[in-house]
Amino acid sequence: MDKIFLTSRVFTGVKETLDYAREHQYDGVEWYLDKKRLMLNPFKMENFFQNLNKYPELHFAFHLPTTDVEIGHKNKFISETSLHYLVMYVDFLKPWLQAQKYKPAFTIHIGANSLSMRLLNWETCKVNLKKLGQHITRANGCLCLENVKLGWAAETEKLIDLVQYAQANITFDSGHAASSPQILKGKLSLLEYMKQLKSYIRYVHLYAYETLDEGRHMPPKSWDEIEDIWDAIKTIREVKGITIELTTLPELESTYHLIQSNQKML
Repeated sequence: MDKIFLTSRVFTGVKETLDYAREHQYDGVEWYLDKKRLMLNPFKMENFFQNLNKYPELHFAFHLPTTDVEIGHKNKFISETSLHYLVMYVDFLKPWLQAQKYKPAFTIHIGANSLSMRLLNWETCKVNLKKLGQHITRANGCLCLENVKLGWAAETEKLIDLVQYAQANITFDSGHAASSPQILKGKLSLLEYMKQLKSYIRYVHLYAYETLDEGRHMPPKSWDEIEDIWDAIKTIREVKGITIELTTLPELESTYHLIQSNQKML
């Protein structure tokens, strides 16, 4: 495991994102599809694929939309519409996916944006996660459910129950974990939290923590802040990549340089 990705959420255009990744020697880009919307026009989708193919040294991953979708919602119309919407996004990408020699990670949230679990249905979460995972697998991708800050997908046991049923994997988000009740209440350390999920982790979002009020991703102030979790991540050979998931370019750059100057892997 030696692939460090940047998140496209910091940038505006596709070429700008790809050029920056190449110039600064990132290994890939995670396309943040809440911001980088896919186009219904097949010619524009083909143009996106052509742009990706111009950077053969880069790998790619995809963060599925979260703002306006919830596949586990108790309202059947919302959950079914959300599932169909995400399936549509996978289908948009399918021609490119099936030409790849690797299986790009697709990260999904359940209970995004601190959505109350009272609005979700457990069985719907399980069934729709499995349906989406099967569709992504057939398209040559890898579905990863992300641990979030609050809710079922913040609790390690429930998160494992979901991915086991769906035969999916996990995107380990270090900042969400650090701000989750299990850690803030002292029930687990960050390393213990990650260790419980280790067998299922295939992708990583790395930053220090997420603020409880505004949900802002915070960069590490020093190497000591992320060294232990970085060393633990390195032991998971199945991890496809690590996205530095910060929302401003200066924070992205400073954290990337922090990793480059301290980590002993690359």
